Amino acid sequence: MNGMKSRAIRYYLGESMDKFSKRIGVAASTICAIENDQREMSDYVRAKMLRIENELPPDFFSFYEKFKL
Repeated sequence: MNGMKSRAIRYYLGESMDKFSKRIGVAASTICAIENDQREMSDYVRAKMLRIENELPPDFFSFYEKFKL
């Protein structure tokens, strides 16, 4: 899990940084720093992100491949 994938998940869900940060349980500034590779993801945030990713439908992965470009 990295900042780009975190951003892709948030975009896929159509959530603002504020809403997504509340879902994860951290400040919006933390999500911003992670997405911009200015901060390492803590184990807590990584675990929350992985849980969310595991619940996404299979079409997320094709979305992510396009998102990376």
